[in-house]
Parts: sequence; structure tokens; C-alpha cells
Amino acid sequence: MSESIKSLGLMGSPFRVMAGLDSVYGYDLAVNETVNAIMKHCNAEDLTFFCEPMQYQEMSVERKYKTLKRKDMTQIHLHTYSEYDILQRQDKVSLDILHNVGSEFIPLLYFRDHFSEQAFPITYTIHGASYPNYIESFYLMKLMVPFRPYDSLICTSKSVKYAVKRMLENISDTLQRTHHVHLEYHGRLDVVPLGVDTEVFCPRDKHEMRKMFDIREDAFVLLWVGRFSAYDKADLLPMIIMLKRLLAKNPKKDMLLVLAGHDRASNQFVPAIQTYLSEHGVGDHVQIILDNNLENRNRLFSAADVFISPIDNLQETFGITPIEAMACGVPQVVSDWDGYKDTVVDQVTGYRIPTYWVNCDADIKDAAFVPAETSHKSALQHLMLGQSVAVDLILFERAIQNLYDHPEERLKLSEQSVRIAREKFSWPVIIHQYEDLWRELKGIHACSNWQSKRDQYDFLRPIYCDAFSEYPTTFLDDTICVKITVEGKDLLVKKIPMPWHYSLEKHLQEADCALIILQDINNSGNTGMSLNALYNKYKNININILRRSFMWLLKHGFTYFTKRGA
Repeated sequence: MSESIKSLGLMGSPFRVMAGLDSVYGYDLAVNETVNAIMKHCNAEDLTFFCEPMQYQEMSVERKYKTLKRKDMTQIHLHTYSEYDILQRQDKVSLDILHNVGSEFIPLLYFRDHFSEQAFPITYTIHGASYPNYIESFYLMKLMVPFRPYDSLICTSKSVKYAVKRMLENISDTLQRTHHVHLEYHGRLDVVPLGVDTEVFCPRDKHEMRKMFDIREDAFVLLWVGRFSAYDKADLLPMIIMLKRLLAKNPKKDMLLVLAGHDRASNQFVPAIQTYLSEHGVGDHVQIILDNNLENRNRLFSAADVFISPIDNLQETFGITPIEAMACGVPQVVSDWDGYKDTVVDQVTGYRIPTYWVNCDADIKDAAFVPAETSHKSALQHLMLGQSVAVDLILFERAIQNLYDHPEERLKLSEQSVRIAREKFSWPVIIHQYEDLWRELKGIHACSNWQSKRDQYDFLRPIYCDAFSEYPTTFLDDTICVKITVEGKDLLVKKIPMPWHYSLEKHLQEADCALIILQDINNSGNTGMSLNALYNKYKNININILRRSFMWLLKHGFTYFTKRGA
């Protein structure tokens, strides 16, 4: 086995400000909890976190780290690294592995091939594979940039690995047939599931938890937890039909369906659920907990007798709620779909209910760009396809009835659930799988002959000054000479303020560099100073920063043209 991973890099871009989203997404929970688990359980010595300064990502990871450090729950050394330093100083980084808990991969590859002291493996994680715009922005780009045999896309389930593989093969085959262009993905696809904190998600006293959530004490409680969305999560209306059938067969029993989660600000689903409940006359047997407090969901699971999840949507890739329920000792009755196939063990931790589909996407493929607005297209296509997936309601009902009739079966499934959650899905176990994969990839890299492939990124590099060269009246050459103005002199002695626009400018080198060269221009007196002279004097400063600083002074009236000189 290759040597251990000592230096791990993480990208900050996957972190999103959840308050700015229109709902709560499992993606954000997975990102936050994976990073937290890496800090707690990874055996690397150093963690380098790449992020923009002053942004939410930097504050979030530093807050996580300080909390864990204060509780003596991490031994890793955290280094936050400003991406501006890569842009401005062209800094070189040295890592064993660079990982992204999200699926964005081009910045990772670019960092390695342009700003690293040596090559290193790259891994990144997919959380959704079915969005229509992913064809051009994700799958096609995977074929066009230089992945290596020691890079891996980490898939959270076997099902999503197969989906990614087929999407890549289809694009590759189509381009070969129609454009005679041979492109293929040279990285790997590996499967590592998401995890659960089994110290937080664990069995609790059911009576106390029901009091906390104001759930009827003696009811047989079916619990669903997640985002309310029929177009990119799960259609819950069939569950109301199932509940109605169960109530008809058990007229003297108190059954309660608890639906807990968050609805969208737009395209709300809860009003349709409430209308459907009223139309079927079962509203007294359904409790909706809207805007459920995420911090309390571990307690909510323990208030239930059975966890249900009729996922039917292509948007799903793993599904974290079943393993959270599992860790809390709540039997799961879920659709046999996507990542649930890998997590819920049929007749051991719960039941997986068969799902049925037909081949029905020819018209969607033919109208692939309708509607033109990206988010509407994704919503419409996911809704149309989700409505063509049927979860077997008869078998779903039978599974619930069986658990209702046999408390001893519920107890057995509960005990097995806790055991399997701890053995297979606790975060230390999952992080160990990551580390095994990283060591394997590092071993492959050690035996590889690394050669830079920087030119393969050229089609992605912007050519602003070339492509837009017709915009200005003229381009200045390096012989242009400038002198200092009155305002420039006042700026040097701080009689007037710097023309700041945004706080981020203070993290760029242009302003500091401008003040340095402004002093030189002032010292030059009547002679003035040219760009050529600045190049000769400041060979340690990036030439492009010098040029932008020179133009910044001219732009703000701190210098003016004289004559062209040497």
C-alpha cells in the first residue's frame, strides 16, 4: 500500500448560503456534513481549503474548524488559501490529493496543471446527474479536459455510477458518429456512499420526541422527511391514497402520516397536498410540519414508528434520509430506486418497494431545449419523467400493514437498522473508504509518467484583450510615458482617499502596486516614466499586474500622458 495521505486540499466553491435558496436541499446538508466529517475523521496532517477571501465559504469552514478544535475533535491542521493568490501571484501548491465535495472539476484540474509543484490525484463528488444542462456543462466537459487514470468522480451509489457511465458513452459515441471526433473520459468512476453521524442520529425515547413535535402519543406514525417537490424529489400524493386504504382496513386504529420538510417559495407543492387531503377526507390523519428545523430532524425520526420515502425522481442520486432513519432505529419502507438500492436492506432494515417505468423519453429528447429557460426545462422534464414512474402502492400498503400488525418485526428491523447504520454508514467508516481510495489513486500516480497538458485547456481560457481589441480607440504600447498629477501627489500624502469600489479590491495587488509605481512616477519629475522602465525596475512583479496598475492610475486621474519615450 502506498504511503498515507498527509496533505489534503479541499475546494470551497460547493458551500452555498442556504438562506438564499428557495428551499432546503440535501446537497447542502451533504456538503456541510462531509467536510465536517473529513475534519473530524481524516488522518491527513494538513487540510488546505481553497476559497475566495471574505466569502461565506471561508467563514463557514473556519467556524467549523474552530468548533471542532475547541472540543478537541480534530487533529488536522487547517490552512485557508485565497484563490486570489493563485490569480495574482501565480502561487504553486503542493498536495497529495485535491478533493471537491461537489461535482465541479475544471478548477481542480486547472490548479494542478498550471499552479502545482507536482501532479496529484483529483477526486470530486456528484450529487445530481439528471439535469438537462449537465450534458454540455458537465458530461461534455468531462470528455474534453485532461483527466488522468488517477483522477476519480466519486459516485454516491451504484445506480448513479451507471447513469454517469451511460451518459458519457452516449455523448462519446454520438460525437464519433456525427462529427468524427473521438473523445473519451480518462478518469475513474468510484462508489463511496454518504455517511451519517451515528452519535447524533441514534435511538431516543419515542414518548419524549412526540411531545417535542406535538405528535399524537398513541398514533401509529409514518414519517416522511424531505423537500416538498413533485418535480425534483418525490410525489407524495400516492401516499395519501395508500393512507386512505389503510384507514379503511383499520377503522378503529389511529394512523398518522407526518410530512416534514421545506416547500419552495415559488412552485409550492404543499397547497396541492392539502387540497388532495381535503378531497379524500383524510386530513385528520396527516400532520404537516412545514419549515422543519434541520437541527432537530434527528429527534423527529425517533418520534416515528416507520420511515417512508416514495422517491420516484431522476434528480435523486443517494438519498440521505433513509440512513438517518436507520441510525435512529426506525424501519424504512422506501421505493426501490437509485441510492436506496445500496442503503436499505430489504427485510433486514426495512422494505424496498418495487418501482416501474417505461421507455417514454423520445419526445423529450427531440425537444431537448424546450422550454429555453434552464430551470424551467429541468423542472418540466423531471416532472414529466417522474410522473411516468410508479411505486407499487399495493406492496407499499402491505409492508406498512405488516409492520403495523407485527410489533416484533418492527423491533427486529429497528435493531438491525442501528447495527447496519453504524457498521456501514457512520462517518468514520465512510472517511476510511475515502482514504483507501485516495491511497490507491496516489499509488497509481506514483507509477505514472506525468507530463503537463496545459495546452488542452486553451479553449477554456478567455482572450479578452484579443477578442475585444476593436472596443477601445487604441491600445497603448510599452513606450507610453506618464507624469503625476496634482491628485496623484495628494494621494501619496493621503490628502485624498483611495477610490475603493468594493472591499474585495483591497485583496488584490493592483492598488498596492499602483502606489509603489506612483511614487516612482513622482520621483521621475519632468522626465515621466514608461511601462518599459517599470518592467526593468520591477522584474519580480507580474507584468500584467504592472500594466493594470499603470492603467488604474491613468484611469483615476493620478497620472497623465506626456510624450512617448524609451
